[in-house]
Amino acid sequence: MGRRELAAEIFADVDDPLGALRWCLASLRKALGSETLQGDPIALNLPPETYVDVWAMDAGEVPDMASTRFLDGIEPASGAEFETWLMIEREHVASELYGTLRRESMRALSAGNHPKARALAETAVTCRPLDESAHIILVKCLAASGEMAAAVAHVDATEARILNETGDKPSPALRAAARKSIADVPQGVSKNASIDALIQSGKAAVSAGAVDAGIDCLRRAAEDAEEVRNDYLQALALQELGTALIHAIRGFDDEGALALQSAADLAVGIGSSEIAAQSLCELGYSEALAGRRPAAARYLEDAMGYAKNNQDCLASIHAFIGFNLVDWGKVELGISHFQQALELARSAGNRRREIWALGIGARGVLRAGRAHEARDWLKQCLDLCDETRWLAFRPWAVALLAEARLALHEISNSTQNGLEEALALSNQLGDPCWQAATARSIALVQIDAQNYSEAGKWLAHSRERCCSVTDLYAGLLVEILSDQVRLSQLRGDVQDAASLARDLLPVVAKTHADGHLDFAMSAMSSSTSS
Repeated sequence: MGRRELAAEIFADVDDPLGALRWCLASLRKALGSETLQGDPIALNLPPETYVDVWAMDAGEVPDMASTRFLDGIEPASGAEFETWLMIEREHVASELYGTLRRESMRALSAGNHPKARALAETAVTCRPLDESAHIILVKCLAASGEMAAAVAHVDATEARILNETGDKPSPALRAAARKSIADVPQGVSKNASIDALIQSGKAAVSAGAVDAGIDCLRRAAEDAEEVRNDYLQALALQELGTALIHAIRGFDDEGALALQSAADLAVGIGSSEIAAQSLCELGYSEALAGRRPAAARYLEDAMGYAKNNQDCLASIHAFIGFNLVDWGKVELGISHFQQALELARSAGNRRREIWALGIGARGVLRAGRAHEARDWLKQCLDLCDETRWLAFRPWAVALLAEARLALHEISNSTQNGLEEALALSNQLGDPCWQAATARSIALVQIDAQNYSEAGKWLAHSRERCCSVTDLYAGLLVEILSDQVRLSQLRGDVQDAASLARDLLPVVAKTHADGHLDFAMSAMSSSTSS
């Protein structure tokens, strides 16, 4: 960065910004060495022995940090622009640090290194004290090491604290985490020949909508396989269990991630590339859903290495990479991965993977400003939903199709009717994500008709539905908050816009929603100046 630009960023309110910058750089050179921070633009040129914790974290390592807060204790009296930058970077660093601690804690737990797992989980809790996910991992670590009393005590204390500070009680997943093992259920049949049957029964039950029964079968299969020391069947059972916990039941993504991490480690140990690839792929999806984008990217990169020539698995990996990249603000690159996913899914003959890539990928195409193309993707998606009778996916595609038609000025009464039907189906399915998406699209239609009061109610409902579960879709929450800011601006409600912008910016930073960063900063700036 050039000296004038840096001086304007940091010392905008002083009489001599360049002079203040020169003084600071000279002080830093005394501490770091005379060759550092020279030139214009300024070159770091740090001494070879310098340790930079955030660089270590970017490389995927757990950094040696005295605090979990970036530049903790440093509150420079500088301009508003630098203060905003510091707030955003603190959220970015905290998010990436938490993702790194979470990943390494799960790996240590899977490897049976309980002291290391616990230490990392405790640091993660310090990083995100009100994040239920962090506490679930810590409770799992305590339970796995046999400290059941400590696990239950931590659950009690955490429930009380979260309820006291947020007014909301944690989900049942927190207390459910206080089991000694991932597959800790009442003793069942442990014959080796029955394990595969349990896995298949569990998969079938989950697919048919009997989720609780299916998960119970998969838990029993994992436990029985562990008892007879069949690593392959244990890895397979844990992979299916983790996938079901993430996709088929709300609020249990953290337990699902632990099952998948164990499955991946077992699979790598026995050389089962397919199970390793599928498990790492689902871990990447879970992280992407939560907005932990760097962690998601690492899992999906690892999955790619194990997938080899498995077209079906590669289709999922590319679709999840696209999903992560679009919400990261890297839209065109994300679309290219969705296109690869579609080719692979069609080659593999997997219609559901094709439907998912069309429906989720269309959101990226729409964000790229290609509404006609997005509309075509969504029409194909809905045709395939009807053809394969995958009705549970329809609400998302209908909601997004309405948004595409808004962009093309094609809104009609049938659009509103279709949204209402999609919302009714979402309610029957009990899916908060689909409920939030359809309510948001109804709000956008109301905004287009200038029915701002109705739109506000629908957006509030959409946000409430999106936030009603702990494993929410972070990218959708960012969209809803952004829509609320825009609506307040349209209504001329400066105070409400300012309040919503203050809600939006930390979420954008925390979830690496870089495509929304300029809008969030602009909204906050204009609201403040007004």
